[in-house]
Amino acid sequence: MAAAAPWIGAYLVVLVLWAALLAAVRRPTLWKGRSLLIVNSAIVAATAANLAFARERPGYGLAAFLLFLLAGGLFARDKAALLHVSRAEAEQILEKCLMQTRASYERSGEDYTVRTATENLVIEMRGGPPAIAVRFLGGKGSKKAELIRALFGKQFRGSFPTIRVPT
Repeated sequence: MAAAAPWIGAYLVVLVLWAALLAAVRRPTLWKGRSLLIVNSAIVAATAANLAFARERPGYGLAAFLLFLLAGGLFARDKAALLHVSRAEAEQILEKCLMQTRASYERSGEDYTVRTATENLVIEMRGGPPAIAVRFLGGKGSKKAELIRALFGKQFRGSFPTIRVPT
């Protein structure tokens, strides 16, 4: 039976390095919860491959840890946070994206409601620096909602380093 402690330690090292990288790079960054799902899935896959190669069975602690990783990743996949950007800058960027897509919208408090062909898209921004929580709710099946999400996301650096290969 494989123990959980080495895998928990490896996971914590990955999270600490990732957090240090996000903190060190002072450019506006959009952290997507989907990236946590990717990291967690990679740890689960590496653990499963290691166990299969060693022909071991996971202990109860390791199995619970792996299930926790998958559940946490699934919970976070629809979440997003803006880092290293002020609330005013984030709102200005969002409004610029809405104008570029010619979307008619209404602002009520901290939320933006965009009228789309299928259903309204509600964009929520909560909190302030160091992290602003962003959620896009609704707009299912709407090309305009997809365009707004994609355009907004492209205004920020991703939470994973991008490898650029000169051509």
